[in-house]
Amino acid sequence: MTKKHDFDAAWKSILEAFEEEIVELLFPEIFNKIAWELGTESLDKDLKEIQKDIFDKDSAENIISDKIIKVKLKDKGSKILFIHVEVQSYRSNHEIFGERMFRYFYRIWDKFRYKNKDRSEIVAAAIYTYKGNSGKDKSYVYKLPELKNEILIYNFKTIDVEKIELENISDDNPLKLVFKMAKSLLETGTRDEDIYEAKIKLSDELSTYNKVKNNDQIKALVDFLGYLFLTKDPTFEKRYEEYKNLRGGAFKMTIDEIRKLHYKEEGREEGRKEGREEGREEGREEGREEGEIKKAIKIAKKLLQKGVSTDIIVESTDLTIEEVENINKEVSN
Repeated sequence: MTKKHDFDAAWKSILEAFEEEIVELLFPEIFNKIAWELGTESLDKDLKEIQKDIFDKDSAENIISDKIIKVKLKDKGSKILFIHVEVQSYRSNHEIFGERMFRYFYRIWDKFRYKNKDRSEIVAAAIYTYKGNSGKDKSYVYKLPELKNEILIYNFKTIDVEKIELENISDDNPLKLVFKMAKSLLETGTRDEDIYEAKIKLSDELSTYNKVKNNDQIKALVDFLGYLFLTKDPTFEKRYEEYKNLRGGAFKMTIDEIRKLHYKEEGREEGRKEGREEGREEGREEGREEGEIKKAIKIAKKLLQKGVSTDIIVESTDLTIEEVENINKEVSN
């Protein structure tokens, strides 16, 4: 069966795996003011309720490439910040999308800031992933022709994949590769041969990529590339599967392998700066290992609840079979 493009699923995997990196790219002014050590909360359930207010029920169920991230700010009495990110993969008429972003804003405002009376902050951004200028709003303006001044102006951040300048994204941010993939798709022709060639070129880069922090991120990148560059002729997909098996690298990496690549690079840089590479790297590994294990357990629980087999979970999380079976018992009780 021929696979179909699922841009929403592709981008949702990116939004889930690269929360901090997305905020750093979209809102660099805010990034360092967030208390990341306190963790984040994804408000998918609340987002779905908001979407049902904005769209009809069936449409809301199909929209998955949006995200609301709840974080706390430093030095402000744990003040809450809501970050809304929406990926738009199709054109809309002028101001239709801008109005929708505003409706999201006031629904979030009403649901959290107004009702909780916590004076939480709200920021939003849109990522446009299609060609052309139609519907790529950067604001929503409400005014009456009889009045000279606008009644309301709502601005939000935007990224236009078609026009993005990749050199402006830090080499250490994996989103640089994400947007390189997305931009390459827009620049690639519709012939299967062209699509396959572009896919292999990006796969070569991905197979040795070492800027990720965990298995979630590398899997998201592999899936993202697979979702975007689909061919009509199943022969090309078969060739690509053979390529992945032969190439290995990122396509077969475990959490430990990714960690070694990532922190080896980090440790080398620290060593050049301060001459204490070995001690610093060991300290980082020990300090982060516990957090990585907790994250792997969290992922395993989600996969078990979705009915994913133990073998696949072991391969995806680098947990042992015994650990996954114990988690399964915990989930089942």
